[in-house]
Amino acid sequence: MKDTLFALRAFLRKNKRFICIAAPIVFGLLYMFLCMLQLQRSIWFDESYSAYLTRFEYSTVWDLTAQDVHPPLYYFALKTWAHIFGHTDFAMRMLSVVCGAVAILFAYLWIKYKYGATAAIFSALLLSISPSFIRYGQEMRMYTMILAIVFAATYILQIAIDNRKKRWWVLYAILLAIGMWTHYFCALAWIAHLVYLIVIYGKKFFRKEMILVYVGAIALYLPWIPSFLHQTSVVQSAGFWVPEISAKSIVDYWSEALVYQQSDSVKNWLLILILFVTIAIIYFAVRYRSRFKLLTYLLIVPIISLIVVSLPPLSSMFIPRYILFSTAAISLLAGVGLVFYARDARKKRSQKSARRHTITLVAAAVCFIATNTIGVVSVFTVGNYNFTTNTKSASRDLYETIATLDGNNNRAIICASEWLYYDLSFYSTKEHSVYFMDETTEYRYGSLAPLKASAIGRIVNLDAFLAKRNEFWYITTIDGNTKQPSTTFPRDEWTVSEYSMIQFNEHSDTYAIVKMIKG
Repeated sequence: MKDTLFALRAFLRKNKRFICIAAPIVFGLLYMFLCMLQLQRSIWFDESYSAYLTRFEYSTVWDLTAQDVHPPLYYFALKTWAHIFGHTDFAMRMLSVVCGAVAILFAYLWIKYKYGATAAIFSALLLSISPSFIRYGQEMRMYTMILAIVFAATYILQIAIDNRKKRWWVLYAILLAIGMWTHYFCALAWIAHLVYLIVIYGKKFFRKEMILVYVGAIALYLPWIPSFLHQTSVVQSAGFWVPEISAKSIVDYWSEALVYQQSDSVKNWLLILILFVTIAIIYFAVRYRSRFKLLTYLLIVPIISLIVVSLPPLSSMFIPRYILFSTAAISLLAGVGLVFYARDARKKRSQKSARRHTITLVAAAVCFIATNTIGVVSVFTVGNYNFTTNTKSASRDLYETIATLDGNNNRAIICASEWLYYDLSFYSTKEHSVYFMDETTEYRYGSLAPLKASAIGRIVNLDAFLAKRNEFWYITTIDGNTKQPSTTFPRDEWTVSEYSMIQFNEHSDTYAIVKMIKG
């Protein structure tokens, strides 16, 4: 056994340069492969909204996102990406997959720079099989793009602190601004950085050079600040869909991060496994606190900040996917902690003590890999399940079912609600075109502004539209309490020819697929 370990160590030392270059590539490709296994599952509203915006010019995207709740940079990137690679679900979701691989690269560079190649390899491995990271790498949203920006900024920050050359601080300021142009919750990562800088610099933090970094970042963000203030007022007046925060919210966040399951689904031995991993994370953070400051702050500061701003009388904003960089920090801290603990084990003079440390080390490594593996399996099992709403999209299944029922008849598909239209419109074709009714849409929310701005799929004059048709498909959801269609068609002269109710999975809505005829 010893001979094998010595031979392995010798091989690693001899090929260290090659391994250091190959490791982030291998783990990036592993991550991409795992993500790509489910890139064609049904899209849900957030994704369909992202895709819908790519129909417009860049200036219009700016105006429309200003009426919603997020900044526009991701939508600009998605529009450009779709223009190059196509507008299919697979192609457009690949932007998130690629951003995830870039995030692994910057995480690797940061950990390698700060803690060495071995720590970087283990951290990148655990990150590449992190369940939440894979889940949101499969979304047509900005989460992995945020992660890539945060890890790039953290790496640059570490260099700037050690190097002290102006160009690194300038680059860091630019990344701060880019992060805020991508998602507002990047501010929570920047707060973690700020805490770290204040801790290591003390009063020296408030010197002119440091202040200029943040002034520069704010200056680059100034063009969007009026839109940000408008969005803030709109959200406060219209209310928000996020449920109130509770102790369960915190526990659910942790269990989802480790095994991608809500806490009430975690049973028996899996609970013990999660507890062991949690204790190991806390142990590493405390034992190596003098060297793990930035890692620890990136993990806990966003969570604490998000809890604080979600407490009454403020509206809850506790959305785990918005702080994916905090979740990813768990994997990095675990990887670095395992390497540091292994080094400590080699220093033990007592054979008994060394054996105990080795057993603990192996157990911790197995538990980390086991939780990640179980979590990845959960991701593939539950698919695009939304823990916030406890629903699972079936938009692709619904559209394909209607198209199959319609055959070659090319009947129009009219959605009872604009929300249903968003999802189905992504799959709309010339043969089976999807529409919604302007007269029944109130446009109360900023997220509906793109529908009003586009003529595609919007029935402005319903009577004129129907005058050209004898039949069409009407799609609505079934009310869970009354078991009746949520809405009825607003013209009495049209009657039901065929009617069926269908639920595609146990968590999806139940849909009414109705063929309407005149008379």
